[in-house]
Amino acid sequence: VVHEYRARGAALALLSCRDEEVLMAGPAGTGKSMACLEKLHFMALATAKMRALMLRKTLASLSSTGLVTFQETVIPEALAAGDVKWFGGSQREPPSWKYKNGSRIVVGGMDNPPKIMSSEYDAIYIQEATELNEDEWEKCTTRLRNGRVSFQQLIADCNPGAPTHWLNQRA
Repeated sequence: VVHEYRARGAALALLSCRDEEVLMAGPAGTGKSMACLEKLHFMALATAKMRALMLRKTLASLSSTGLVTFQETVIPEALAAGDVKWFGGSQREPPSWKYKNGSRIVVGGMDNPPKIMSSEYDAIYIQEATELNEDEWEKCTTRLRNGRVSFQQLIADCNPGAPTHWLNQRA
């Protein structure tokens, strides 16, 4: 299976970054989300039984944005090859992308935190992080403890807010 992605600038730096928290900020259409999604996919392919969480304030908003990009642009080759399959969720577990190597990318929203926050992850990607408050961000950091990947990371993207926004202050 061949998938081609050419990252540049901050997107390229993200792919090798091992910092505990990473914020990709910039105007719409600059590839922030794509870089974050590509990194999650690569991590899932490279590490068996890796667990990641793809998150937004609401699952409905993630379904119409990040999940579409992930399915249509990031993983179409892996889907066609059967290396990744969609699991729509159940009463016991949330919806997720399941990888042939046992890795999983769980999807969810902060509108149903118990469903996703009761687990452990190697990486968490928060799309449009300005929608979350600092307490929700902190709750996410406590879930980074799966230990399958050599580093645990919270990755987020956002369109720039005011310099006084808590995300800008944290960064």
